[in-house]
Amino acid sequence: MYLYPHDITQQEYKEILHAVLNIYRDCNVAAFPLDVGSILKHYGFRIYSYSTLRELNEEVFEICCSYTNDSFRWKDIIGYNEKAHSRRIAFSLMHELGHVVLKTKSETVCDAFASHILAPRILVHRYKCRNAEQIHDQFGLSYSASNITLSDYKAWYDHICFTTRKPLPIEQSLEAIFFPPQAEPKLKKPIRTKKKRLTKRQREMDERAAFFQELRLIYGEEYVFHMLEEQWLYGNNY
Repeated sequence: MYLYPHDITQQEYKEILHAVLNIYRDCNVAAFPLDVGSILKHYGFRIYSYSTLRELNEEVFEICCSYTNDSFRWKDIIGYNEKAHSRRIAFSLMHELGHVVLKTKSETVCDAFASHILAPRILVHRYKCRNAEQIHDQFGLSYSASNITLSDYKAWYDHICFTTRKPLPIEQSLEAIFFPPQAEPKLKKPIRTKKKRLTKRQREMDERAAFFQELRLIYGEEYVFHMLEEQWLYGNNY
């Protein structure tokens, strides 16, 4: 069987998607690129650049720099290297969030979380991104991350084609946030035309017309005219 994803387990992948879905719903995410700062503030984090941390607390700054050059989380503080590209910073901040929401120390899993929260593969598909530049423009990833995402999207798409032929239910839930399923139109019941009920007068007129038609066939047009004339002038009924 064609496996996806390659670097994490299927269970870890599903847990990542559930976390992404919950965050989207909690933070009312409705557009890309993500506002990662608002998401972190929603969950109570304070965000500082490394240079600001140095001014506020030299000890915390030294701890951050000793661990990583990109970003670091200490309690409710997340520090980041402002010298990095803004799109690299967004990835690093979501990586730190991944450690918290997934309760994991795995750097690989948190990288996958950051990648999927910034550009879920089902939405790469729905937004019809077919190259790295389109992913870069739509989701705000760096070009390097966009190339990785494109390669991963192809693996995701191949997996679907060779296995279930449809996304996971959790992926469909993510999709529905941005592409709500349209309600099927209700079929209108055929209108039944009511047959007109003939009044007594109408029935009499129909019967009389049929009677004169028979007379016309038997005696000719002049005889019928003569009968009508007599009825009109003198009130004679035959």
